[in-house]
Amino acid sequence: MKHTEILNDIYKHFDKDLHLLFGYTPTCGTCKISERMLDIANEVTQLPINKCDLNFYPEFCKDFEILSVPVLFIMNQDKVVHRIYAFQSVPYLVENIQKVIDDKNLS
Repeated sequence: MKHTEILNDIYKHFDKDLHLLFGYTPTCGTCKISERMLDIANEVTQLPINKCDLNFYPEFCKDFEILSVPVLFIMNQDKVVHRIYAFQSVPYLVENIQKVIDDKNLS
């Protein structure tokens, strides 16, 4: 994980129809493993992704009611469509992301 945070970068893709927001903290070992799994899963789904150290965004964490890290938000602009805390496996991530993509394409 490269650690270069720019405040308000957390909102970088909020103008896009579908995008991913991965929240982590740098000292979290599970976050590091989850990020690798997410990178592999997103090679399939190819959505814009933003990765943010949530230590720098306490208000965002409060507003979006983040309970723990890692967290993955599958988002439609600034709305959370699906939230994942337990990443389980790469196929699980692909399945959940793809379901949101398919649902979006059907509407």
